[in-house]
Amino acid sequence: MFAKILKFILFAILFLAVAAYVAYTFFIMESTNPEEKCTKVVMVIDDDRDVFVDSAKVMEILEENNLSPVGKKMKEIDMEAIEHTLLKNTFITSVNCYGSNNGMEVGTGALCLKIKQIVPVVLVYDAHGEKHYVDPQGNIIETDTLYARNMLVANGEISRSYMVSDIAQFAQYVKQDPFWDNQIEQIYVELDKNKERVVTLIPRVGDQKIYLGLMDGYDKKLERLKKFYEKGMPVVGWRKYSVLNLEYDNQVVGIIKGQEKKDSVVVIPDAENEPAAENTAVKKSEEAKDPGQAKQPEEKAKQPEPANKPAEKQPAKPAQERQPTPKP
Repeated sequence: MFAKILKFILFAILFLAVAAYVAYTFFIMESTNPEEKCTKVVMVIDDDRDVFVDSAKVMEILEENNLSPVGKKMKEIDMEAIEHTLLKNTFITSVNCYGSNNGMEVGTGALCLKIKQIVPVVLVYDAHGEKHYVDPQGNIIETDTLYARNMLVANGEISRSYMVSDIAQFAQYVKQDPFWDNQIEQIYVELDKNKERVVTLIPRVGDQKIYLGLMDGYDKKLERLKKFYEKGMPVVGWRKYSVLNLEYDNQVVGIIKGQEKKDSVVVIPDAENEPAAENTAVKKSEEAKDPGQAKQPEEKAKQPEPANKPAEKQPAKPAQERQPTPKP
């Protein structure tokens, strides 16, 4: 019995000794020589695909505040001040600043910065023409910075409450789905006859507008459209319809291009059950005359225009010509 206890104690002591050695070695390797001069700044910025903050911007901030570390001894660098200053930037949520003389990864004399930033999912021009970036949680990011590369744009009759709820949630849904992220470039919101907000989407591919109607059930509506893209469009062609209306259950209503003012629309069956064909049934004027029925999308599906739009009524199709471009 005593032998077993002694063996356990010796094993525990050995284990603690090894752990202490590993910790000490790690500390020595990672510790910074206070007399070492900083020769470079190494940055790791989360989500650097679509950013407001890059390494050049970080260095600009540090230089403007006389905090550039390059050339200074490690003991002379105020790392806390660097973190505090960078956190003043609207788009930065966390900063970890530390020095390293470990040549294994970043090299001798490097100051390391790990930065996490807010990444907006949509650029909104509200009903008053004011510009806002909105993140997935519905937080509004107020900034004069213009950055719209590959960013979804929303404009029209958009209130603050609608922006932080419906628009933010829909934009996040689009962003998380690779198909829709590549397909949808603009959201246009207007009021219908009942003063309810209805939505038209402008795609990157195809000439038709997509009338979503109310935001309710947008995921099911887009799933239905995706099935039509996969099964219906190869049959009827991408250029046949000027508007695709998704507001009705289990169907996609298409307005034939060039026949927008006629009293007929084409009712395209749910692509999951029956692919669309050239001889698809036609619904006559008694349905189209009702503003809530099939002809309404033609009247609602206006080409989106920012509230602070130029004189030309319909902006050019490519997203890069409608979206703001970053300042140099």
